[in-house]
Amino acid sequence: MRHKTRWTSLKIAQRLTLIEPLIYCRHQPLPTFRYRELSGPSEPPPVGLDVDDSDWVTLTPNSYWGKWFTDFVMRTQFQVPDDWDREAPVALYLPLGTSGDFSHPEALIYVDGQPYGTCDRHHQEIKLPSQWHDGSPHQLTLHGWTGLGGELRPDQNATQLLLHPCAVVQIDQPTRDFYATARVALGVANSLDDDEPAQAHLLNALDDAFNMLDTREPFGEGFYESIAPAHEALRAKIETAGAPLDATIVATGHAHLDVAWLWTVDQIRRKAGRSFHTVLRLMEEFPDYHFTQSQPQLYDFVRHDYPALF
Repeated sequence: MRHKTRWTSLKIAQRLTLIEPLIYCRHQPLPTFRYRELSGPSEPPPVGLDVDDSDWVTLTPNSYWGKWFTDFVMRTQFQVPDDWDREAPVALYLPLGTSGDFSHPEALIYVDGQPYGTCDRHHQEIKLPSQWHDGSPHQLTLHGWTGLGGELRPDQNATQLLLHPCAVVQIDQPTRDFYATARVALGVANSLDDDEPAQAHLLNALDDAFNMLDTREPFGEGFYESIAPAHEALRAKIETAGAPLDATIVATGHAHLDVAWLWTVDQIRRKAGRSFHTVLRLMEEFPDYHFTQSQPQLYDFVRHDYPALF
């Protein structure tokens, strides 16, 4: 009863919310976007370096944009500052908005005119390879679709998306690793019955680890210096919960895309390109990750539309 009466699980959940933004230890805001609507998914997107976007609509952070069933292009630049640690991971953070249906809004990301990755409401962070950590400006273009939310929810036909501040971010990997361990441990604890001893061991481990973190504001070096000992203590105390189950879990990534069901064929061709770009970036970041796609038609679409990706 101790952990229930002390609301330990809810406290840990709140502390996770507190430290999650600190995974990004540095931010470089992106300049305002230039925005243009396209006639449909078959219209070739203006993604070249020589595109004149001076008469496009300007989108500022925390502004509303777009409507349902809208193909669009956004353009801006990004630059990784010279004084950032070249060894630390750097990413684009692109929270374009939340539509509430599927993964929309979605966009294929072009850097200096070449397709590289994808952003959507489930993948708002795109890691940048080292060649772009050069302190120089690079052209960033997003070619995407807002989705069909109004069709699924007719009472929200007039709804627009809210563009949150986008940025280049530097990731503090130790903080991300601690956050991941703590989040999984809390999820396991919450799935166990209250009379299961392992639950109390996990909540004790989490409570003790978070008490070791320096969460005094303003957050700074003290917080990041406290991460390593807190994570070490958390891992050691998790072991007191008992040995792992004698089980092996094998999972393989998969994307099932309905060809010409809710979306047009042209839209699914764009979606296939976005999905395959996402998967390849994930496989580069996590070499043990595997992916399977069971629809040969999508490979044929990608072969025609994105030959370099294929």
